[in-house]
Amino acid sequence: MTAQTKPIFVFVPGAWHTPDTFDIIRAVLRQRGYESEAVANQSVGAADPSIGLHADIAHTRRVLRGLADQGRPIVVVAHSYGGIVAAGAVEGLGYAPRARAGQPGGVIQVVWMAAFVAPEGKSLFEMLGGKWEPWMSFTTPDDGYVYTTQPERIFYHDLTPAAQRRAIANLHRHPKPSFLEPALHEPWREIPAFYLFCDQDQALPLAAQEAFAHTLGNPGRYHVDASHSAFLSVPEHVADGLELALQGGLEKTGAGAGAGAGAGAPGVTNRASQL
Repeated sequence: MTAQTKPIFVFVPGAWHTPDTFDIIRAVLRQRGYESEAVANQSVGAADPSIGLHADIAHTRRVLRGLADQGRPIVVVAHSYGGIVAAGAVEGLGYAPRARAGQPGGVIQVVWMAAFVAPEGKSLFEMLGGKWEPWMSFTTPDDGYVYTTQPERIFYHDLTPAAQRRAIANLHRHPKPSFLEPALHEPWREIPAFYLFCDQDQALPLAAQEAFAHTLGNPGRYHVDASHSAFLSVPEHVADGLELALQGGLEKTGAGAGAGAGAGAPGVTNRASQL
């Protein structure tokens, strides 16, 4: 397997978060021999409050298409709000459909990591039951953005106080259209799906995550006993789950034929039964 066709993980952040939120988990994956990228959602911290979900989808799609056209098998790892972004962005980029059309590369697996799974046409706000969470806040008069309160409890309760402060310092305001624009695609119908559960999540309770996984049909599953931001608190465990997702995607799409674990990195044994 050449450098051009080695699998790559692409991370899609949640609301309020920037790509550097994944620096720790990406470093762990790098140590295990894997390449990764992290996408910047265009809406996060945008000066224009009209920028929303669909702009994020379009930007992420451009990143993924560029990698696919290079022949790369891609594992998309979407966190929280990023689950809706990723779902729209991977449309037409599945590895198996592209292979049948004679095109190189593509998405071999979508991992929803404590992430929203939204039916086409439904917004995140609707997924919240048509009301804002108590820990979401707004300015008066309304400036068009959604803010967070109590992030140390909602997002990062299992981090040290110092790590919480670092994470909170990188949060940004988020335009309302990200929450109000409808989901555009249901990729689990043509691309392998995997759900990585964060069992102590205070933002997206485990019961909600289980319901989202049910929407995916019969996805791969992996649990970590951690907060909404498990990639910060237990990155090694999250990396174990992502290796399983990679292995499953390679096997299900045929992208890893004859390539072992597919990345020149350690193979995954025994735990693959969780797929």
